[in-house]
Amino acid sequence: MPVLSVVIPRLKTNQLRWSFSGAFEARQSLIVRGLFPMLADPRHPAESTSATNESVLKVALDHGKASGVIKSHDRVVVCQKVGDASVVKIIELED
Repeated sequence: MPVLSVVIPRLKTNQLRWSFSGAFEARQSLIVRGLFPMLADPRHPAESTSATNESVLKVALDHGKASGVIKSHDRVVVCQKVGDASVVKIIELED
């Protein structure tokens, strides 16, 4: 089964220069067969809140539909980090 991996990039600074992390990790995952990485909007905060998790999930599902990886009425297994806990849920997509 295909796996869609969402990487949320982070901007870091050491007061002299800015650096961007996330693109390298997404590129590295391209070597794994069946893994489709995507970079999320870097404006999402690094802290995971319910609203942030849901907006990232919606973007990922929309991207999966647009790329043909998932279709309407498919069941999708979602693994995400919520605070310090890891959550696994199964959702069925609607039209």
